[in-house]
Amino acid sequence: MILKVEVDTAVIMRRLNRFVIEACYFDKSLKLYLRNTGRLSELLLPGSTALFIHHKGPRTDGLLVGIMIDDMRAAILDTKLQTVIFEESWRRGLIPWLEGWRIAKREYRYRDSRIDYLIVKNKSKGLLEIKSALYHLGDNYCMYPDTISIRGRRHVERLIQARRRNYQSFLVFISAHPLCRYFMPCREADPFIGEILRKARELGVDIYSVKMHLTKDGEAILDSPSIPVLI
Repeated sequence: MILKVEVDTAVIMRRLNRFVIEACYFDKSLKLYLRNTGRLSELLLPGSTALFIHHKGPRTDGLLVGIMIDDMRAAILDTKLQTVIFEESWRRGLIPWLEGWRIAKREYRYRDSRIDYLIVKNKSKGLLEIKSALYHLGDNYCMYPDTISIRGRRHVERLIQARRRNYQSFLVFISAHPLCRYFMPCREADPFIGEILRKARELGVDIYSVKMHLTKDGEAILDSPSIPVLI
């Protein structure tokens, strides 16, 4: 276990808009805030069991963090929680391909983009960008993106440019679904993403996928620091 989150369960009723989900909690209607901007249409199904954190806001009653996939395991929807789990795993030395690297700055401005991390190791500098990969339609694959992502393509291009300028560049896909065993780009959702990722790998960008999930009790589990990436 990497960390513990105090969660409760509710039943998904419908998605009201991009950021708000209506759920049923002991026969009462709750509005849950969603920090993931993906479509998530295969996860946010009416009748699905949600894991949420009680947090009263101006317009919502809680924060949606996960969706139960089976009796004990949940996919992690909340992108901030994914990042916290990743950072804590890194801090504990559980991400071997980041050994010796440390965070110098978050939300680092590189050209016209904000990259998640500027990282350093001895005299070397690197950029590291995280993407949430939750799209899962069977066959044990997690995919990214689940819709066209111009911003995602631009981030990959910036990592390529940085690599050409002697930065080490890392692109990390968080496969936060308990059934995932592999990562692959979703060419159906974005026809250009596979070509861009192939180009990035050929030009020296290190591409990894980290697998994690939540338990029904809110325990965050790091399943693997590196599942196969199929591009």
